[in-house]
Amino acid sequence: MQETTSAAWIGNALHALRREVGLEGVAVVETGGPGGELTILYEAGLGGTETAPTAAAMLRRPMRGPAHQVGPDRRPVMVYPWVIPPGRPGGLVLWRMPGGRAWETRDRALASAAGCLLLEMLVHSPAESGIDRLTGLPNRRYFLDEVDRHIERLDTDGLPGTILLVDLDDLRRVNALYGRAAGDWLLTRTAFLLRAMVRPADLVSRVDGDEFALWLAGMDHLTAAERAESLQERRLILPETFTAGVGVNQTFSIGIAAREPRYDEPAEKLLQRARAAALEVKRTGGAGWRVELLPDR
Repeated sequence: MQETTSAAWIGNALHALRREVGLEGVAVVETGGPGGELTILYEAGLGGTETAPTAAAMLRRPMRGPAHQVGPDRRPVMVYPWVIPPGRPGGLVLWRMPGGRAWETRDRALASAAGCLLLEMLVHSPAESGIDRLTGLPNRRYFLDEVDRHIERLDTDGLPGTILLVDLDDLRRVNALYGRAAGDWLLTRTAFLLRAMVRPADLVSRVDGDEFALWLAGMDHLTAAERAESLQERRLILPETFTAGVGVNQTFSIGIAAREPRYDEPAEKLLQRARAAALEVKRTGGAGWRVELLPDR
């Protein structure tokens, strides 16, 4: 499949920057979590997980333009900070291998130029860049393209894969009663909750207004059901600042669809099966999960 989206352009730009500056890795990140935790949106190279704590601490400081320091593991780290409307802090993070050479003026200039271009892409073309503007998650198109690529690799290894479709129960009612800001709060908190549940090889996406999808690589429907049960136990409570003191618990309708190795089912069809299962849960009252099994061959 030929990559023509801006998401592919961002990935190519990061790989080119990595080669040009001589990096172990480079990433586009977001730091808008409740505790300022760092989420990697795009990455090229190795060492992102090890570099994340240093980068997160640097991006929490007030700064203008690139800043750099050496992390506890002796990795030289440079960050270029930004804020994507409506208020998502993050930036471009570059790092060298432990003990790597110090940053030079040319490195800082390249980081600034690349940061400006990437920020322009993320701000003015969020759909084209594959990122949902409110939550910072990949959008539906990017998610499906990536899952199809994952499927090709899993088929080679003979491994399964599963999609969880997470539908927020009664989100329209929340918007009507307490305002759009309350609904946006639930969406962004759900995004952070789902990010915390996945492994580096998994994917999380906002695929529709009140729907999120998780791709669990190499996981069958039984293990995915355990994840769904765990998510149901982590219900969100809408803050009383929105509800005038009325307690509102947010629940989820979750659909699960697993794909057997080498079964001819693309990501789009797999997502449709997961959505059908979630809709059945919602039809019977919500706050639960259901597995949509493969049809008979």
